[in-house]
Amino acid sequence: MSGGRFDFDDGGTYCGGWEDGKAHGHGVCTGPKGQGEYCGSWHYGFEVSGVYTWPSGSGYEGQWQNGKRHGLGVETRGRWRYRGEWTQGFKGRYGVRQSLISGAKYEGTWANGLQDGYGSETYADGGQSAPTLGATVNYSRANSGGLTWRRGL
Repeated sequence: MSGGRFDFDDGGTYCGGWEDGKAHGHGVCTGPKGQGEYCGSWHYGFEVSGVYTWPSGSGYEGQWQNGKRHGLGVETRGRWRYRGEWTQGFKGRYGVRQSLISGAKYEGTWANGLQDGYGSETYADGGQSAPTLGATVNYSRANSGGLTWRRGL
């Protein structure tokens, strides 16, 4: 395995290990015009495990597969943090999404990036929903502090 620096035509750069003409081993790739940076492990041109940061301050730290978030990871975006499983680029299976400001959170199952299945919510005022089974599409908070879960809407 060799290493070095490669400057892309669009202004992005890669600095790190190379094998068979592809990023391999540890390396840092910076997007064009400061669009973001990935620092971590590579396997023949694909991210494996590392940290991606965007200029906005958002970031993802975790596992990748075939150029997509896949496996365990933590995403911080704005005032929210998601910690859990990823499937082919989407939040999937099980995870916790929590406000970094109010403490409000959802803990439960996910499918295709959306809350789906079994889960519960804790609200900023400390109220909690009862653990519920059902699709969370178009849900609303009930007066009792719980959730109304609706299927097929």
